[in-house]
Amino acid sequence: MIGFGRRRNLRPGEMFPAGDPAYRVSFPRLRSGIKIRVVERGDPSSPPILLVHGWGCSVYVFRRNMPALAAAGFRAIAIDLKGHGLSDKPLAANEYTVESLVEHLREILDALGLESPALAGHSLGGSLIYHFASRYPERARCLGMLSPVGLKGVALMWLYRFLTPGPLTPILRQINPRVIVKLALMRVYGKRGHFTKRDVAEYLAPSQHPEFSLAMRELLHHYDWNAADHLPLAIVNLPAAGVWGSLDHLMPHDGMAIYVPLVPQIVLRAIPDAGHIITEETPDEVNEELIALLHRAGF
Repeated sequence: MIGFGRRRNLRPGEMFPAGDPAYRVSFPRLRSGIKIRVVERGDPSSPPILLVHGWGCSVYVFRRNMPALAAAGFRAIAIDLKGHGLSDKPLAANEYTVESLVEHLREILDALGLESPALAGHSLGGSLIYHFASRYPERARCLGMLSPVGLKGVALMWLYRFLTPGPLTPILRQINPRVIVKLALMRVYGKRGHFTKRDVAEYLAPSQHPEFSLAMRELLHHYDWNAADHLPLAIVNLPAAGVWGSLDHLMPHDGMAIYVPLVPQIVLRAIPDAGHIITEETPDEVNEELIALLHRAGF
């Protein structure tokens, strides 16, 4: 293996929530046959909010949000999307298009018995829940879009795709991404927090599965990150929150502006000095906005 160190990866049972009894972990199999990981916190009878992570992440990105949501009287449900975390990792390119991921999200709601939950998504998850609600508006109660990317592009996306061409696929299986994870975390944090060795270990853990890096490549190349240029965008008339960090280097400079006409009920908030990963860096502000959104939605 090409590597930058020989530290052992976290075993699945050591990954968040690592046996914490406050959480419930399950692995439902969807109609498509794909098995996903689901992590829940809060009373199962409470109003549900489904938390959807972004590219390369997992349920771990919501670890500082789930306790507050549960304490506020909600059922916080975080998922590993296909290709991520401890969920199955299909490698076909058509598994990672916008259309496929929208249907994947619908399958998840069906498998969990969620008729019309609140949806919150970070990064890619933010644009994904918009696409989902535009296709299935009756299946969402409200939208919490946290540093959303995927309608107006991602900074340096051309470079990320250039560095991961198809001929390099066999090499991707051999790379230990520890240093890449550290560099990525440095880029997504602002001035309000810092990442830890545990954070690096959690984000690195899925790489022990050889399919992970290949699935990430497929998502990088086949998700439509500039959907506003290629897809018809519908108006979604649901209560919504748009929250982002003022030092976000991944979102386009005017990245939230596109949502104002598309989601007329959206309430915007920029968090000063925060970067892209606001769920970790400024959880109190994010939790405040999500709980306010849930109340606006009538929960």
